[in-house]
This record gives sequence, structure tokens and C-alpha cells, in this order.
Amino acid sequence: MTRKQYTEEFKEQIFKECQEAGNVALIANRCDISSNNIHNWARKKTAAIYA
Repeated sequence: MTRKQYTEEFKEQIFKECQEAGNVALIANRCDISSNNIHNWARKKTAAIYA
């Protein structure tokens, strides 16, 4: 099984949609990705800002 790689632009679009919807799980299900992925991306993004 191969891992999917998502572009930074895609991740930014997902963040935007999650903020607008207020529901990560809803967006994750719609885009067929794990909500854990989105939370991990957000955690890494936050860590990079404060690093």
C-alpha cells in the first residue's frame, strides 16, 4: 500500500474548509481522508509557527 502525499495548497484548502464548517470529521469524510491526518497537519503547522 502506498502513502498518499498531499500538497501544501491542498492542506491549506482543507484547513479553510474545516474552519468554515467548524467540523473536521465532516470535511475529512467528504475528502476521503482521515481526520487524524488533518489534526496532525494542524499540529505540525502550529509547531512550525512557534518554532
